[in-house]
Amino acid sequence: MKQMSTQIKWIFFLLILSLIIQTFTNCSKANDGPEGDDRGTPQPGYLTGTVKDQAGNPLQGVHILVDHSIFFNSNLSTYTDAEGRYKIKVPNGSWYAFAMHDVSYQGNTFSLYLHPENPAGFGAEAGVRNFVWKLSGTMPQPLSGIYGGWVTIDNFPGVYIEETAIDFVFTPVGPLIDGSAGEVIRRRAEDAHNIKDIPIGRYQLTATYEGRPVKFRAWNSDAEFRETYDLQFKPQIAQQCDNCAMVEYYWEPL
Repeated sequence: MKQMSTQIKWIFFLLILSLIIQTFTNCSKANDGPEGDDRGTPQPGYLTGTVKDQAGNPLQGVHILVDHSIFFNSNLSTYTDAEGRYKIKVPNGSWYAFAMHDVSYQGNTFSLYLHPENPAGFGAEAGVRNFVWKLSGTMPQPLSGIYGGWVTIDNFPGVYIEETAIDFVFTPVGPLIDGSAGEVIRRRAEDAHNIKDIPIGRYQLTATYEGRPVKFRAWNSDAEFRETYDLQFKPQIAQQCDNCAMVEYYWEPL
């Protein structure tokens, strides 16, 4: 009987030990946020979320910035994991979340803001902020601007036509910056100087004015004017613009 009583005590002890280990493991998952936790569930004191492209694929290595709404340059930051997830502890305060994605494309590196599904600010209660990579559209406040690129047009000296009446056609050459297939875009420069919100990619640019071709070359260059122009966006043109292309046009009247 004494031996059986000892065995029962050991079994009871092992059961208690197993329950303690399981409880400690669950608490660690809730507090430390390992890779297997649920980033879609709000966790007080933490900001969590996922980052994906427009096809729903997770994006790894996206820079998540949590910036104070009042005190400049007081941001917290982290990066997404292989499944596009992130988790960051947030102290008391008033905060906004942003996602920046650095992408190598056509020999250049572009730094792009990604679109927040919920752009609202938050406090220490934190919550969930998911992001998606959009190639065009208007950025929500507190950001400003557009997700697509800018094309700035300028006339060759002595050529004066109505820029708002030029019909531009952008035909994609190869995949866009996110790897997706682009579509032919037909647009006019509504302000006579810029064609806005073109998904960043490589394009064959053609145009007509009064039914006849318009020719293009790189802005501020001595290159030959061409009816079909190889348009490539740049991350920055010094003292001019970001995520843009600048072209000069020529049109010869009859």
